[in-house]
Amino acid sequence: MFLSRIACYLVHMYTLIYMKLKTHMRNLNPKTRISQSALIHPTVTMCPENGWVVIGNDSTVNDFCAIHGGGGVRIGNGVRIGCRTVIHTVSHHFERTDVPIWKQGVYAKPILIEDDVWIGANCMILGGVKIGAHSVVGAHSLVTKDIP
Repeated sequence: MFLSRIACYLVHMYTLIYMKLKTHMRNLNPKTRISQSALIHPTVTMCPENGWVVIGNDSTVNDFCAIHGGGGVRIGNGVRIGCRTVIHTVSHHFERTDVPIWKQGVYAKPILIEDDVWIGANCMILGGVKIGAHSVVGAHSLVTKDIP
């Protein structure tokens, strides 16, 4: 019993140290700014591409999330993002029917998530939206429009 508690504690401490180290390493990318008090789980994928990703103080991005910041992503302070959430700023043009979609090019729109927002697990947030302060986005939601 005692040894299992010690083992759990050591695993927990290793995970916290690893998350802080990974946050520090991501800040070496000039397109990424992550607060030192933010917790980014090790399985998070973050691709600033031609844009940028900024994550504020005391925010948490949980396991298996993907943040594609081609149009720019700003996440405020105290934000909680549930596991397997995708934040995607880039999409394809599809206006013409005589040209295949993959040949029509792409466009990017920024995403702003203000302070004290809770985003449930398995959400998809598309480019061009603003999620207002103190909002809750329920699990499995698709966000295509602003949330006040």
